[in-house]
Amino acid sequence: MRMFDANPPVLRDLKDESEVLAEKDAGDFTVITARHPTLGKLVLIRGRTGAGVVVETEE
Repeated sequence: MRMFDANPPVLRDLKDESEVLAEKDAGDFTVITARHPTLGKLVLIRGRTGAGVVVETEE
């Protein structure tokens, strides 16, 4: 499993390129689970500013 910081364009691109499995708004942040064609399962965590964290999970 890997985690890295991501700016708004990276999070937007990863979401657009992926099949979104679920999305949950938690007020201060939004959690998105997705399946990317080359990166596999991802968890995208987006804060109010649009920046956030990407977690690459194992299949």
